Amino acid sequence: MARPAKLPDAPPQPAEPVGRDALRALILEKAGRIVAEEGLPAVQARRLAAEGNCAVGTLYNIFGDRDGLILAVNRETMADLGRPLEAARKAAAGGPLETRLLALALAYTAFALQNRNRWLAVFEFRLPDDAALPADFEAERARLLSLLEETIGPDVANAAQRRIAARALFGAAHGILHLAVNNRLSDFDAGAVEREIRFIVKAAAAGMLKRA
Repeated sequence: MARPAKLPDAPPQPAEPVGRDALRALILEKAGRIVAEEGLPAVQARRLAAEGNCAVGTLYNIFGDRDGLILAVNRETMADLGRPLEAARKAAAGGPLETRLLALALAYTAFALQNRNRWLAVFEFRLPDDAALPADFEAERARLLSLLEETIGPDVANAAQRRIAARALFGAAHGILHLAVNNRLSDFDAGAVEREIRFIVKAAAAGMLKRA
């Protein structure tokens, strides 16, 4: 008996087109994963276009350029950072100034250490000197600093002093953490980082209360 003729394989079906918003979310998710696992230098447009099954030109149409993509990833990181900071601020509300500030500082430290590459990307990425940060990126950054100003608020009535104190305290705590993570002063020691953070917060709280 003759064997039935083999039917030809069905032609491959084209991939279902992805909408702009869905593609943007997909690329952001993939870029965020690359930053988290490999660091900022690993974020390359061709790689992401291949992973997102789109053209490099399509990626640039969505984000503008590689800088725009990195800013979008960093904005997501800042939004993720804001959640534990807000939770810490609410949990410590009503306590002494030092307790409130320490809750924020420790939440910030924990996020940075648990998300080291993402956190570093926010502060180590730099736009060209003639480029301005997008308004929504600046707004997110201002929102995070406002959490610190609101925490200081009940003990420092002057708005200008609150702003200066918030920026100075953030700079000090961030500097301690950044130097430690990059082993600039000594080998990384999480316990030493926490002790130094506690020291600077205690000194800052005492200084603000005395000035007030």
